Amino acid sequence: MAKILIIEDDPHSANIVQRVLSRRGHQVIHAKEGLTGLKMAGEESVDLVLLDLGLPDIGGHTIAALINRLPGDIPIVAVTGSTDAATQRRAMTYGCDGYITKPIDTRAFPAQIESFLNREEGTEDLTDEDDDAGEDTQRTSSRTTAI
Repeated sequence: MAKILIIEDDPHSANIVQRVLSRRGHQVIHAKEGLTGLKMAGEESVDLVLLDLGLPDIGGHTIAALINRLPGDIPIVAVTGSTDAATQRRAMTYGCDGYITKPIDTRAFPAQIESFLNREEGTEDLTDEDDDAGEDTQRTSSRTTAI
């Protein structure tokens, strides 16, 4: 399964994401701050980064832009409590490949994550829009096809 880096300062949110993904067999590593997460993204061979945009040390948008400069084309999904369209557009502009709002729907979340992982492996499913789950998940990037 995949190695997933969570960059999240809220221990409760990080714990939920870690539990859900670990049950699916993924290896999950966690950074509580943006700069620590940036370092881990550069040192670890991660398949996906789940990034909170509101971090205590440096903004998630900036971390996304810096991770995109690392070798390996690591996909980044913003996982944030902000639901406004401007924040979502900004996340995509700074290099996030997707956007999921908190609180996450623990039933839909694994499928959302799998869709991002599968797209990176070249098996894109462009119909993965889960409106019933109440989550905003989009993929728009210069690296991939938009849905």
